[in-house]
Amino acid sequence: MKLFDTILKSALLGLGVSLLAACSHTDLSPKGEPQVIKRNSVQMVRLPHEISSETDGTDTLSALKEDAINRFFKSINAGYGDVIMLDGPDASKARIDAIEALVKQAGLTYGGTSALGAKPKNGTVILYVERYSVTSPNCNYWPEVTSNQEVNNDSSFHGCATTTNLGMMVADPRDLVSGRTGKTSTEAAVRAIYTPPARSGARRSGTASGTSPNTSAIGNAANAMSNPPTSSGSRN
Repeated sequence: MKLFDTILKSALLGLGVSLLAACSHTDLSPKGEPQVIKRNSVQMVRLPHEISSETDGTDTLSALKEDAINRFFKSINAGYGDVIMLDGPDASKARIDAIEALVKQAGLTYGGTSALGAKPKNGTVILYVERYSVTSPNCNYWPEVTSNQEVNNDSSFHGCATTTNLGMMVADPRDLVSGRTGKTSTEAAVRAIYTPPARSGARRSGTASGTSPNTSAIGNAANAMSNPPTSSGSRN
């Protein structure tokens, strides 16, 4: 009988150890492919437009050339954030100035002249529209189930929607690369969406700059509340 009890205890002990070993994890390395931080991809592109010299040799832009430039701006939806660059080493200064004036007339930012590609010939000027485009990450991709994260680290895929929203909301993707320097104006930002009513020339009494407002009315109101008037009549 004692031998049977000893064998039974040994068997139960071995079974318990096996169950504990089955519940433990010794491999804490992450499974599957490594997770990466989702970021917006920003790329700078330059869209070219060729402006040939005038047939009569003048420096001013003909109506035909002006119309072609404006149609080019419209076709690429040129606007806020775009910078216009000119490359025309053989063109006269008057020719460059005429194109610059047209660019500013269209409400676009002029960035000056620079050699940006193959050298234009015969007085031709290449107009470049420099802009930044943003490509948002693919958030609908989860190579691992979050519950299987055995090392208990934060998933790098979290926050992808916030990153995507930022890329879609930013007015100029260039700001995602270098940001802006200089002073900012809260008033200018407010006036872009709201125009406050005009102020009258007269000032209210007691509210001039450097003086305190008249508090006598406030004090009188407080006294009236603490000492209410008594009624002359009586209730039955």
